[in-house]
Amino acid sequence: MKNDSRRARREAERLAQAAREAAGLAPGSKLPEDNAPGKEPAAMPSPAPVAATATAGAQPLEAPATGEGPVQTAPAGTAEPAKNTETPDSLPDSKEPAAKAGARGQRSKTRGRTLGVLGSVGVLCLGAAAIAAGSVFPPASAAPGSEVPVTSLPAGDALASCPSTMKLFTGAGTGVDPEFAPASKDAQTSIRAAVLSDSAGRIPGARMLKNDLSVEKTIAPRLPAQEAEKLTGAGADGTNQRKGALGPASKYSEPLTVHAQPLGGVQSLVSAVRSYRATDGDLAGLAAAACTAPAAETWLTGAVTTPGSTAVLNLVNPTASVAQVRVDLRGADGMIQAPNLSALAVAPGESKSIVLAGYAPNEKALSAKVVSSGGRVNATIQQSTLRGLVPGGLDYLGSAAPANNTQVVPGVQILDPKLAGELGKPAANADAVAELVLAATSAEGATVQVRALGPNGEVAIPGGGEVVIASNATARMPLGGLPAGNYTIVVEGDSAVSASVKMVRGTKANEPIDLAWAGAASRLGSEHLMVLPAAGKATVVLNAPEDTATVSVRSLGADGKLSASRTIELSGSRSVALGEKDFGSGAAALVLSATGAPSYAAAVLTDGAYGIAALPVSDAPLGREGVQVVLRD
Repeated sequence: MKNDSRRARREAERLAQAAREAAGLAPGSKLPEDNAPGKEPAAMPSPAPVAATATAGAQPLEAPATGEGPVQTAPAGTAEPAKNTETPDSLPDSKEPAAKAGARGQRSKTRGRTLGVLGSVGVLCLGAAAIAAGSVFPPASAAPGSEVPVTSLPAGDALASCPSTMKLFTGAGTGVDPEFAPASKDAQTSIRAAVLSDSAGRIPGARMLKNDLSVEKTIAPRLPAQEAEKLTGAGADGTNQRKGALGPASKYSEPLTVHAQPLGGVQSLVSAVRSYRATDGDLAGLAAAACTAPAAETWLTGAVTTPGSTAVLNLVNPTASVAQVRVDLRGADGMIQAPNLSALAVAPGESKSIVLAGYAPNEKALSAKVVSSGGRVNATIQQSTLRGLVPGGLDYLGSAAPANNTQVVPGVQILDPKLAGELGKPAANADAVAELVLAATSAEGATVQVRALGPNGEVAIPGGGEVVIASNATARMPLGGLPAGNYTIVVEGDSAVSASVKMVRGTKANEPIDLAWAGAASRLGSEHLMVLPAAGKATVVLNAPEDTATVSVRSLGADGKLSASRTIELSGSRSVALGEKDFGSGAAALVLSATGAPSYAAAVLTDGAYGIAALPVSDAPLGREGVQVVLRD
């Protein structure tokens, strides 16, 4: 009964709206008594035929917010319904008996109602025909060879999303969102961030925001929108006034995202790093993670899920849209089926943690491809190992260069072969060896040739440098036989691969050792900013594997001043290492610029007797983005 009542009200409202349109009245206005929906017309003529034409961008009928079905509108050119006027045929004859007159009036009303329904059906059919025409016949596209203009899009805030600090997995819970405990009594965690000004010396507004968008730290106040949109080429005196601002360090242990305001329609240069250091507990060691922009696709290669090792995939969505995430896992035998990871919803400001051993146990080299649609996510893997009761190392596996036939991994530190052999002798330390980890990204697999470029150029890899990778599988190649030093590893294959290098550092086999993963790097561009973490001593390793290149390095001090530029010439495939004496003990960040042949850089961090971590160079900022807009008739 309720449904019948609602349908009756909707039908009455539809008739009232049709009467308003026929009378030329505005929607919602009061109808004259003659046109009230309760008074049925004597006859409703069928609408005049109208040719349905396809219109560009024709849209389907949208249901109203109440969910009561689509609202139908008569197309232009349809004949208006007749006004409610009685004809002589419809008037009862006063000389006829009352019963006959009533019957004739009832038949007249029935005919009028039937014609009215037929008229409405005709209107609906014409409307459907117009919509169908717009769907069947696609809108006209731009003429071949015609120039399609590019419309510039305004630049948004530059984002640098930082993962949470190292946490000890307690074993409670499985799969997604496990339980954690504090890592160590003396654990220290910190996030440092910096931002560069434009050439006129304007510092963009920059803040560290928590997942709920509350402000953790302010690096620089935000400029008024009108001021920030101005295009400036230099300072008031015509000189380059470039400088920077280093924000206060944050000890917040959960994910943070640094937002930097665009200037002159171009994204600002911002960089941040999360560092962790502990000397006791199961998670003793050094770890560092570059804070990166959220991405639609991320490759993480080198995770370990054997007994004693824990790999936790952390997903953070710092955007304003829900992210639909799919995680593809590859192991030694190929693709790993994990249906529960094919459709993960990560809401804006939400974090998810996934214990990878629950989906891919006993893998010595695991690769994860994280693909996101809708909102973009920051994906990292927290990797840790416990060898019996002795800490066995920890680090973050961060985003690396996209899969490609050629991969370059700079910032690789190799121990003395004798010491490396001693560290790996105990059965519990069998996997504590430096090695290259590769993942084939297609069903064809890949065959790759590996080169090791040391301080004096290329060094022969013991056992040769060829690796054959099965279909969608991972493979490992040991690097422990190389002489001690800082290296750049180059991978060249017949199919696209992802790559990383696991490094090991320690002094004795029965004492704590540490691990680090250096990912494949993208080539250096015109300007990059790399914040140096509060923990550890940084060594920056640069190389131009194929030809000569020039890299300019400037230091950013705590006072925001940039040092004079130091020029580094790269040639002969030699890996050049820069330490504290090269960029100054007070340096809080480095600005790198490259010209010439493709060149690459990364930092390796060391701390104490065994701590080691890897740190990539942040990506260059985005310039003005544009889309092609085709205007249709």
